[in-house]
Amino acid sequence: MKPSPLTTLLAAAALPLFAQGAACAAEFRFTPSLVVGEEYNDNLFQSSTRPVTEYVTRVQPNLAFNAKGGGFNADLSYGFDYRYFARNSRADQFDHRAALVAGFGAPGDFLHLDLSDTYSRVSANVARDVTAESLVVNQTLQNSALVSPYLTWRLPGASTLTTGYRYRDVRYWSGSGVDKTEHDGYALWSRELTAGLVLSASYSHARIASELETLTRHKAYAGLRYDWSAASFVYGNAGYDWQRIDGGRNRNDPFWDAGVSRDFGFLTATAGTRVQYTEDPQTISTRNVNHYLTLSRVFSRGTAGFNASYGKYDKDGVAVRDVQHKVLLALNGRYELRPDLGLNLAVSGDRLSRSVGNDFPYHLNAGAGVDYTLGSHAVLGANYSYISYRNDLGSTRGGIDVNRVIVELRLSR
Repeated sequence: MKPSPLTTLLAAAALPLFAQGAACAAEFRFTPSLVVGEEYNDNLFQSSTRPVTEYVTRVQPNLAFNAKGGGFNADLSYGFDYRYFARNSRADQFDHRAALVAGFGAPGDFLHLDLSDTYSRVSANVARDVTAESLVVNQTLQNSALVSPYLTWRLPGASTLTTGYRYRDVRYWSGSGVDKTEHDGYALWSRELTAGLVLSASYSHARIASELETLTRHKAYAGLRYDWSAASFVYGNAGYDWQRIDGGRNRNDPFWDAGVSRDFGFLTATAGTRVQYTEDPQTISTRNVNHYLTLSRVFSRGTAGFNASYGKYDKDGVAVRDVQHKVLLALNGRYELRPDLGLNLAVSGDRLSRSVGNDFPYHLNAGAGVDYTLGSHAVLGANYSYISYRNDLGSTRGGIDVNRVIVELRLSR
């Protein structure tokens, strides 16, 4: 495992904050939990030619800690996932996961410090997140850490100026991944023009270094947001992004983030379009253009939702610039059969362009599950899912089919 000096840095920075929190925090909460389960999988490695059937026993203990008060808040969690493969398709596996989110505000609400660190399994391809459907395929372990001190300036005329610095460190294990460090200075100005209407503007300068190349990025934007109720708002930000690869090419692009949400009482609808730079294990910079629509409704005994999106992923690599396009449609719902018995249903499908690697263009996922509450601290769950990767939407020939059945007992304090 590659050493991370940021782990020591975060620990050293967090200790005095935890000491402050211990003295001032109004609330502490420890939450232990345990999940014990069994999985049947008829194609563990998602092979189109030689499927492997496996029975996987999983034991997942977790401990979460929260402290809040006195200008300090912290959420920490640590757990591991022990996996026993009964038919020896692979060796027993310990998968660790950890997360830290902490913030400190000095008296007067002027000086702030944010800390975060997550160690988790992520998908190797950002266009398709497979961590929820597979234990072993196309994944890598990622550690992502952030240290961010910043100042909040209260200006005349209901204006606020935030100036700060962010240091990010991203590293990968057990698979391909591009390690990165980022130094980012930024300024964000906002002013409330009238009740619910806010004008904002921002500028940032970032220096991103990796084992492949080094990138300098400038970003500037201006925007408006109007909230007229708890779930109804409209906003729009527009700006420009300048990038320069050391000793190489320049890239200049407009970017935007705009959306609207409306609560109609019987239905909540949200639509938007945005450009963002997504953390990608494969490259130093991936530009994601995303257009989306979500519809959701709450019933007396359940919920239902629909999601549609179109995404474009520009992967800026050393030799070539790869582009992937993705169209996604998804439906989900939950129905309470009884106060202690719930039914979950989910269906999704996406189409990915063939322009990168050997990805199948079509990906289908359908699942159904039940949760039975045994008591105030125990839930018994069972879930079946069908996963299919196809070259043609109407045919499974040459594709990949997976059937998974998971039964688990979830215990919490």
